This record gives sequence, structure tokens and C-alpha cells, in this order.
Amino acid sequence: MKADLDSQYMLQFKNGNQDGFRILFTKYTKKIVNFCYRFCGDREMAEELAQEVFLRVYKAASRYEPDARFSTWLFRIATNVCLNETRKFQYRVVKETMDNHVQTDSGTIKQEIEDPKSQHPQELMEKRGNDILLEKALKSLPEKQRTALLLKVYHNFSYKEIGKQLKHSESAIKSMIHRARQTLMKIAGNENRSPRIEKTM
Repeated sequence: MKADLDSQYMLQFKNGNQDGFRILFTKYTKKIVNFCYRFCGDREMAEELAQEVFLRVYKAASRYEPDARFSTWLFRIATNVCLNETRKFQYRVVKETMDNHVQTDSGTIKQEIEDPKSQHPQELMEKRGNDILLEKALKSLPEKQRTALLLKVYHNFSYKEIGKQLKHSESAIKSMIHRARQTLMKIAGNENRSPRIEKTM
């Protein structure tokens, strides 16, 4: 398999070039912190989990082989770290923090952080209310459904890549995500079609 550019950076690091790791760390830190935050709901803990993820990447360099995209391998580590930590400490699951641009099946949704001063108080209240609804909706999903949905919606992973992460077949992952979306649709219907929930479908 021909290595993608990020995999080449990792191979450079494996061969002793520290710049390879620095490039990858800079590129993926925010994404990994946000991914961890959706699991634990605590910014400080998310940053600690992200540090653990990159520590494992660092330690695994000598064993690294580019049998998949680097991002697939990286998020597999992040998924394992998050699942282990949430099971161990039973942290509150998923407080929604969208990346500036979130990739979905239907395209790119722009989710830029807005200046609160630019928003009307009523708009701020509605936005916070929708955030809470989305948090509760995602929190209600079984662990693997939630993980599969986050990887698909927020990081545009293929069903095959998610299957490798969670050790399930592609068909099982499709079914898992379908059930997760059905659950969110039901919740959105009960909550007067919350727009923030609908964007995850």
C-alpha cells in the first residue's frame, strides 16, 4: 500500500526524524482534543487524553507500518484511549464541540465559533438549548453507536475504516450508524426538530 503524506511523516519519525512527529502533532492536536472532548465532556480531561494518545503514537513509532491511512491508525488509538478512560472513570459522555468545519454525508457544514457579542440574547439561549439537546441525544446512544457516528459525521471516515476501529464488519457499522441516526431522529422529533441534532443525521 502506498503511504499517504501523513504516513510518510510517521515513517520519517520512525527512522529518527523528529520533525515528522512535530508536523503530525501540530496538524492533529486540535482534532484529537475535540474528539476526546466529545467522549468525556471535560476540556482538561480531553487535553490529558490527547496527550496520552500522542504519547502512545510516540512509543509505537518503532512498530508503525502504513497498512491504512495515518488518520485511521491515529483515531484507532484515540478511540481505544477514550473508551478505556470513559469506562474506567465513568465520565459524563459527549458535550458537543464542533470543529470549525464538519464533514457530513451531504457536504461541509460550517461551524465557526461565533463572538457572543454578535448574537442576540435570544439566539444565544436557543443555541445553548440546542447544544444541551444534542449532548443529551448523543449521550443516550450506546457506546459503539456513538463512536461510529462521531467518526462518520465529524471525521468523514469510511464504513471500512470505522469497522477496523471497532472491529466490526462494514455492514455491522452501517447498521450501527443507521440505528444511531434513527434514535437521534426520534429524539429530534420529540424536541421539535432540533436543528443541531438534525445536522448529525
